[in-house]
Amino acid sequence: MNIATHTAAILGALTLSATLVHGQARTFLGDNKSFKQVGPNQSVYLGGSFDVTLIDGFATILPCASNGASIFAPPNITCNAGTTALVSFGDFNRDGTLDNRTYFSVAQIFTALRVEPFRPSLVELYAAPPSDLPRPLGGFNWRDSSVVVFFDLVTNPQDVRGYEITRYLSSRPYLGTELNRHRSEIVPGVYTFKFPSLGSDEINPSSFFVQVGHREMVEAYPGPGGRSVNSEGISVGNDFRVTNDDFWSGDKMEFDPRIVFKFEWEGFNQSTFIGGDEVHFAIEDRATGAIVYPPFPPGEATFPQLIGSSTLGIPTFFELGPVFFDVGQEGTAKIIFSRNSRAGGASDVSERTFTWDIDFIDTFDGFLLETFPVGTAEELTAPDVDFDGDGYTNLEEYALQTDALDPADVPNPTPVLGGRAGQCVLSISKRPFVGKSLSYQVQYTTDLVTWTTITASDPNWYIEFDNENLYQVRSVLPFGEQTCLTRVQIVQNF
Repeated sequence: MNIATHTAAILGALTLSATLVHGQARTFLGDNKSFKQVGPNQSVYLGGSFDVTLIDGFATILPCASNGASIFAPPNITCNAGTTALVSFGDFNRDGTLDNRTYFSVAQIFTALRVEPFRPSLVELYAAPPSDLPRPLGGFNWRDSSVVVFFDLVTNPQDVRGYEITRYLSSRPYLGTELNRHRSEIVPGVYTFKFPSLGSDEINPSSFFVQVGHREMVEAYPGPGGRSVNSEGISVGNDFRVTNDDFWSGDKMEFDPRIVFKFEWEGFNQSTFIGGDEVHFAIEDRATGAIVYPPFPPGEATFPQLIGSSTLGIPTFFELGPVFFDVGQEGTAKIIFSRNSRAGGASDVSERTFTWDIDFIDTFDGFLLETFPVGTAEELTAPDVDFDGDGYTNLEEYALQTDALDPADVPNPTPVLGGRAGQCVLSISKRPFVGKSLSYQVQYTTDLVTWTTITASDPNWYIEFDNENLYQVRSVLPFGEQTCLTRVQIVQNF
C-alpha cells in the first residue's frame, strides 16, 4: 500500500488541525566526533557521524504513555487526561517500534505546517561548502519516521482530527579508521537541504529549503582544529587535551580517589566556546559504561554534570572530591562538548566527546589519611620518619604492607637460597594498586659499606620479576661465591 496516498485519503475526510500554530519546521545538523586521550600528547579517533533531522509538528506525550485500552477508556490514576490519541501509522514515541493502532495519552499536539511526510525520495542535500562529500545527495540515506495521529478521543470523540507529524532523519557514519575522511567530507560552512513542501503536487512537487550553518568545532589534540579541502587543515591551536601530564601511566591516568583531584585541560576558550555551547562531565565504569559520577540515588536515571555554559562560564578544570571511588576501581572520564547554535528554524547541534581512562590507585598520601589519627603532626607522618620506632620508615611500612602504628609488626625482606645452584633469591610482594606511584629496588653489598642498586645490566644480580604483584631478584653466582647481603629501597614517584 502507498502509505502517503492512503494517508491523504483518510485525512481528506477529516480536518487537519491548523488552529494551533507552533512556529516552523525545525532542522538539526550534527557533526559528531568521539576521541580518546591515551597519553599526555596523544589521542585516538573512535568514530563519528554526520546527522541531520527535520521535524515539522510535534506532540507532548504524558508519562503514562500508551494504555492499550479502548477509545473511550476512562482516565486512570497516572493519566488523568485519559486516552486522547490513536496512532494510525508510525513510531510515535520513537522507541524503534511501530505504534500502529496504539493509544496514547497526549497533552497537546501540533500538525506539520511546511513539510510533506512519507516522501523521503524527494529529500536531498541541495548545496554544501566545497569538500569531498559526494554530490548531489551527499551519500545520505534518508529515513522517514513520520506519523499520523488522531486526536482528541476524550474531549471531542465525534470530531476527531488527524495530525501529521513529519520527521526525516539521515546519518552518515564514520569508523574509527576514517578520521581523515570525516574531516575532508564534513567542513564548516552552510548546508542547504531540500524537502517536499506540504500539499505539493506529486508530479511537480514544490520544495521547502532549509539552510544550516556549521561552525568550526574544537578537536582532540593533536589537531588540526578544523579542516577544509582547500586549506589542508586549519590549525587553530585550540585542540582539547587533558594537561595533568605527570599522572599518566602508559595509556591511563592514575590518582588516589581519597584525595581531591583537579582535572585540568585546554581547548575551551573564547575562540572555541560560543553562546549556546555546553560542557558536561561524567565518569563511567570502564567495564559496563554506566555513569558512576555524578552520584545519583539507586534506581534513578543518571546524567553527566553540566559544568560549562553561557551562564556557568567556560570550564578549564573540574575538581573531583574524595571518597566517591575506591582504590582499585577503573573508570573512564568523559567530557561532552555540545553546540546549540540556532538561526531561525535551523540548529547546529554538533558534539565532541573526549574520554580518557582512569585507574584509582593507592598512594602514600592516601595511606596517611586512613592510617594515622586525625591531627597527627606532619613531622611524624613524613615518608622518612619511623613513627612506631621499629626501625622502618613510614614509607617502607606502607610499601611492604606492615602496620606503621605497631612496633611489633615489621617488614622482613630476607633472601633465600633458590635453584639447583643455590643462588640468593629475594622476593618482595608489592602493595596492590599502587600503579607507578611506587618503585621497588634492591641493593646488595659485600662489605656493608658500599651498596649497589641492581639494574638490568648488573653483572652480579639480575631482576627476575618486576610486575604489578612481585619484585624478585636472583644472584648470578651461588651463595658462597656471592654474598646475600641485600636491602630494599622504596622510591616514591609522586
